[in-house]
Order: sequence, then structure tokens, then C-alpha cells
Amino acid sequence: MAAGSRGKRDTHSTTERASPGAHLRAVLKRLGLDQVAVSKATGVSRQSVNNIVNGRQPISRAMAGKLGRLTGHSSDYWLGEWFGESRPPRRGGAAAPLVNHEIARAVRKGVIAIEPFAVGHLRTASIDLTLGDDIVVGGDKVDLAHKKHISLKPGCALRATTAEIVELPYDYLGRFGAVPRLTDGCVILSGALHIEPGFKGPVRFVLFNAGPTPFPLRLGETIGTLEVISLSAEPDRPEVVSKKL
Repeated sequence: MAAGSRGKRDTHSTTERASPGAHLRAVLKRLGLDQVAVSKATGVSRQSVNNIVNGRQPISRAMAGKLGRLTGHSSDYWLGEWFGESRPPRRGGAAAPLVNHEIARAVRKGVIAIEPFAVGHLRTASIDLTLGDDIVVGGDKVDLAHKKHISLKPGCALRATTAEIVELPYDYLGRFGAVPRLTDGCVILSGALHIEPGFKGPVRFVLFNAGPTPFPLRLGETIGTLEVISLSAEPDRPEVVSKKL
């Protein structure tokens, strides 16, 4: 095959990158929706929809969530800077955990919030969170203002929170589990099954020392790892579900 022919084939096989507005316009056309329908469905003025479609206005986080509900893509998806073959949709009908660079990008774009955020705490598909100063043992709050550490005795439990504040939109949930140091020391971390969509605050958990020796804990040390999961769709709010029953 001649070089010119190969060059022509490669040119046609390359997908050009599209701006968010141009990509939204293509998606709406595929779904058979016009700007009036989008305005009614999202509660946003037709002028704002027109500005977004024509690149005069960026897609805000709030608008990304509304577009997610309308199109089936996540808010994270609509906050992308460019669309093309290098950025395929994450949606495939199933929930999917974010890998490290996706967590970092979601924080940077404001899709999720982890404050304070430390790049060094990222794992392959999760991020480590640290022990905060809200610690309660036997009903009494522990003051770590000076000594910064505590020893968890065998057979004893404590309630605590992470130092980080986590905020998730309604199309994400989280799972929080123990780091290897706890399991190696026979310390059990337990908490809610999920960090629910729409959650905002520190992650609360209980530690129980099932081992034979005291277990040292230090303020600010890594205590658990958070997995962030992108849902296949944004769930209905509880009040909406109750109306459907």
C-alpha cells in the first residue's frame, strides 16, 4: 500500500476531539431531543442550554448532574474538557470503581470532594484516609491535643472519624475498609455498608482490638482506604421513591 493511501486511511480513522458543547449537541441529536426539551427536563433556561451547546458557557457541576439524569451519563462524564476516542464513556450499565488517576481528576474537577486531599494517599483504585481527632472510648471523648496518640487495649473498642471531609454527588457511592496495618494487628474496622450517594462529612467507623496486645493509634496516621464507585445511573431521592410506591 502506498504511503499516501496509508496516510489517507489514518486520517479518516482518527476521531477528532469535540468540545463539551459540541458533544452535547451530538448526544441530544442522537436522543431526539431539542433545546426546548432539555430546558424543560433540567429546569434551566433555554438561553443557558443554547449557550452551553454553542460553547459560550461551560457545563457547571449542577448542570452536569442534570445532564447525567437526562442522558444516562454521570456528572463526571459531562465535566470533561474534551470528548473523542481518547475519552470513552464509562457507562456500560454497571457500577465501576474509579482508579487512582480518575479519583484525582474527579477531585480536581469538583465532582467529588476529599478535603484535605493528598496525592500520596492514592492507591491503585482507592485512596487512604487518616485518623481524625473525634475519638470516643466508652462514652468519653479522648483529648489528643497534646499527646497525639492512644493505645487501644485488647477487647476494647472506640468510635472515631476520618480527618478528611468527603463529599459525594448522587451518582457515586463509597466503601471504606481497613488498611493492612489494622488487619495485621488483629484490629477490626467496621462501619456502614456504604458511604451513601449525596454524603458529606467525615467517615465514621468503629475499631475493635481483637488481638492479645494493646494497639497504638496516632492522630493523622492512615487508618482506612476509601473506594469511590461511579454508579450506572443517579438514584431517585427517598421522597421520589416513596411517591412511586
